[in-house]
Amino acid sequence: MTPSLSDYKRWTLQGIETLPMSSGDWMIDRRLAALERFEALGFPDRRSEAWRYTSVEGLLKQGFVAPANTSQSDQDDGIRNHLLPLATVGRLVFIDGQFIEAHSDYPSGGVRVSSLKAAMATGDRKVLQAVGSLSGLGEDGFAALNLAGFHDGAVIQVAQDVRLDGPLEILHLSSSRAEGRKLPTRHLILMERGSQAELIERFVSEDQMSCYFNHQVVEISLAEQARLNHKRIQMESRQAYHLSDLHIALQSKASYHGVMAAIGGCWSRTFISNRFQQPDAHCELDGLYLVDDGQLADFHLDVDHQVASCSSRENFKGLLRGSGRAVFDGLIQVGKGAQKSEAHLHNANLMLSRQAEVDTKPQLMILADDVVCSHGTSVGQLDDQAIFYLRSRGLDEQRARALLCQGFLAEIVDKFEHQALIELLNRRMNFVGSTE
Repeated sequence: MTPSLSDYKRWTLQGIETLPMSSGDWMIDRRLAALERFEALGFPDRRSEAWRYTSVEGLLKQGFVAPANTSQSDQDDGIRNHLLPLATVGRLVFIDGQFIEAHSDYPSGGVRVSSLKAAMATGDRKVLQAVGSLSGLGEDGFAALNLAGFHDGAVIQVAQDVRLDGPLEILHLSSSRAEGRKLPTRHLILMERGSQAELIERFVSEDQMSCYFNHQVVEISLAEQARLNHKRIQMESRQAYHLSDLHIALQSKASYHGVMAAIGGCWSRTFISNRFQQPDAHCELDGLYLVDDGQLADFHLDVDHQVASCSSRENFKGLLRGSGRAVFDGLIQVGKGAQKSEAHLHNANLMLSRQAEVDTKPQLMILADDVVCSHGTSVGQLDDQAIFYLRSRGLDEQRARALLCQGFLAEIVDKFEHQALIELLNRRMNFVGSTE
């Protein structure tokens, strides 16, 4: 039976009551306020424009109410099976939504990294004041419930003018213990003036048939002239549900470059909100999604230009097989005070099956007159002549089609830069060997 709103409230209150309130600051008031907001909002449905093409009924019927029970003693040596040959400056490992210190490595020199649970336990005022500063109490019921019920996450603080000489990785592993559970986490990334960093996030599953709900909220604040290169790969179990909310705030001359891939899960949705808070900032978002039978991938973008002389570019590509479904809903808003803004948004989809479906809606809302903006979308199939040409050069039809698909997505895949990540993506998408 599908849990009611009162069931979610009861379980969340029980989780709040387990927090060690006698020490630290566990944000009880904000949690309770978020729980009230959840009660007022409920879960989104298709009457909401933002959720018009994405049903949550299948997710709610799974009854993901209770969080997974993972402790430091449950550390799994299987984590080594998911490590990549990357020269990282540090790695934070989360198993079933909880930080596992024994498998984590910390960077040094101007970078402060901790778990959000540790920050609450010590009452870190700077960190706790920043939690929710961009997301608020939650734009929908899921986000409100995350703030009310989360127990852990990562805190990354990069000091002024510090430039990391390699990527920092956050690895999210869902174990077999996550079956039937929800995994709520929150990450906070604070970069001071002139700092530069690269962050890699990966979501993987120990069991490729496990069913769970991974829900993450990330708040990213970049001060003046700060720069973050952010790579995200979601390749979880084919039975998993995944929901990510990213909130980005950019000060003057700050720059955010994000590239993401959604190629796992039976249901996944990524919401990205970018706010330009001062002039001359820049945001780039690139993404790819691959769906097959029984899969849904949804990207929802909200890029808000309300100050002058900022620029943004968004480019997302999708590959749809079998009866897979995809949703792309991209919105760029340019306010009256955002003169000399530049914004470009594009979505392209390659349909490999007549049963596949995509709902794509790139949107521009422009209230300023001195701007350069564009948006567009395309939906097409593989070119028969291109397939014929490759077959005439000795490739069989399967390899010819794989090579064309690989070429279609290469523009996005190459932005992951590291060879280990590129090979991982091509291997998961069955492109390895297509050029042989």
